[in-house]
Amino acid sequence: MLKAVLVILLCYCGAGFGGDDPNAKIAGVEEVSSTFRGVVKKIKPAVVYIEVLKQGTPNLYGAAVRGSGSGVIIDGKRGYVLTAYHVIENVTRVKVKLADGNEYEASDIRGDSHTDLAIVKIDAGMLPEANLGDSETIEVGDWVLAIGSPFGAALENSVSAGIVSAKGRRTNVLGKMGIEDYIQTDAVINKGNSGGPLVNIYGQVIGINSNIISTTGMYAGLGFAVPSNMVKPVALRLISEGRVVRGWLGVIIASLSEVKTAIGEGMGASSGAYVVDTISGGPGQASGLKKGDIILSVDGKGVKDSFELINDVCWKRPGEIANCTVLRKGKHIDVSVVLGERPNADLSEKPRIEEVGGENGAKKLGIMVADLDVKIQQKGGASRVKAAIVMKVEKGSPAQESSIEVGDIVTKVNEVPVENAKDFERLVKTSSLARGISITILSAIGEHTVMVKAE
Repeated sequence: MLKAVLVILLCYCGAGFGGDDPNAKIAGVEEVSSTFRGVVKKIKPAVVYIEVLKQGTPNLYGAAVRGSGSGVIIDGKRGYVLTAYHVIENVTRVKVKLADGNEYEASDIRGDSHTDLAIVKIDAGMLPEANLGDSETIEVGDWVLAIGSPFGAALENSVSAGIVSAKGRRTNVLGKMGIEDYIQTDAVINKGNSGGPLVNIYGQVIGINSNIISTTGMYAGLGFAVPSNMVKPVALRLISEGRVVRGWLGVIIASLSEVKTAIGEGMGASSGAYVVDTISGGPGQASGLKKGDIILSVDGKGVKDSFELINDVCWKRPGEIANCTVLRKGKHIDVSVVLGERPNADLSEKPRIEEVGGENGAKKLGIMVADLDVKIQQKGGASRVKAAIVMKVEKGSPAQESSIEVGDIVTKVNEVPVENAKDFERLVKTSSLARGISITILSAIGEHTVMVKAE
């Protein structure tokens, strides 16, 4: 393969490998084409088209809301198909169409929103399958192919070629609890490619296509795939356990680079994760981590930033010990944290959406809230929660500036309990935004308080 690439480059320069012999130039191009053809023949039978029916209100014509995406078979014997979580999120029905045209209804659907990965099971006998490669071995500049169904069934099993543009990218598309370590590629990826494979020149899946960055919503040269080395443990746990259970420190953290300006430059460390706060009753607090600590390493491995710390801890199991070295007031201290289970709010019961607020109400915060009365699944079991849920946050609003996000659950305003949207409206109306409004939030990272204030 390397020889073929060199042939092409030298031919463009007008030198080497046959000089002006056109046959030598054609032979070099043909070698690259042959490699790509071989990859496609190997992987294409395992790539599928996925069509879904979504939960929610029918469209203007009364029809159910439909969606589509791509996937790849990773276990042909048991019928497990890997795809993106957002493809199967909130679905009522999933249909999988194989490369040979046969269609099957999914018998089981399991997903992990934190990595945007999901497993769909079909009962179809022995199927072709793809091999998951080692994403650590790929390098920037390596050739890759993206295979999927952009824009739906009309363009099933489209193939595009490109290179690995970068590794270790984060787009923040998954929100606060997202675990991101994307492979960036310029192989063409569009809507509908989500869940399809990103493949190396050996026909191995080294990523699952997840999202793009574009001002138009279409291909702009910036595609992102979940690396296969992250895919493997998620897929294994989804298949064997039905969900992904992760370790949890129980702290709110920020990268050191993000807080240096706020708390001063002289912190005695150049990299690490800064503990903004500890979750009340969480494993970090119980084990001795304190607000203001800088976590430098976990189990002897250096921590570059908050994202790296999250990635390192989340692959551990609850009950395991994370041996942290922290910098506290200029001294290095060892803290052994018995990890808890990373919370994962299950908002399976749809809240009643009711916009509240007036000129002096919740709207002055720049948000829309709704009543919430659901079961929340956290460590130790499920508990009933009556509160208000944030349904919309306006760009540039005081709420956004205070890091309030859609999906956050408001349990208190100025330490007064909130049981519904009207409670929230009443308490906010009688509070001063200039002096600051204390809002207690329950999210996937636990319960914490933010101060919303505006000049």
